[in-house]
Amino acid sequence: MDNTQTEKMTLTDRVAEIFGGGQLYCAETSLKLLADAGDIDATPYIPLATGFCSGASRTCGQCGVVSGVIMGLGLYAGRSAPGEDYEPAYVLVQEFVERFEKRCGSLNCQALIGCDFSSPEGQERFREKRLIRKCIQYVVFGVGTALDILQEHGYAVDPARVGHASPQS
Repeated sequence: MDNTQTEKMTLTDRVAEIFGGGQLYCAETSLKLLADAGDIDATPYIPLATGFCSGASRTCGQCGVVSGVIMGLGLYAGRSAPGEDYEPAYVLVQEFVERFEKRCGSLNCQALIGCDFSSPEGQERFREKRLIRKCIQYVVFGVGTALDILQEHGYAVDPARVGHASPQS
């Protein structure tokens, strides 16, 4: 796919292609799209996100979208050396967590999708009920919200690169 086609895709299209198409999972997709919006190569960071997918590797933990977005926010505001200020990252993460939890009702994977990935029955339910559709919605909301927060705080991101129609546009 060339850049012109990518630029015409909406954020939902991009998430459906990457996550819905099985290329990457929730945390990985969230991190990649946030990196892409800042023209950052996500390749070295994707492996860091893998274990956070499926509610922290099927442990019924934190939603992978939340984890991936937190890592993505760290690409912009995280410390690059020991002793640097951590507050910029904390501010962004706190704002994101507040907005996500308010809109979605929880930060927990199992609570959000009503599925226990730790059991074969739960995994089958996920497939049968096509619960990936819910996950795609969470990725779209999470990434879009993070991009809005980054822009509100003056970070150099271009939401259009990933198909997000920013409220500041």
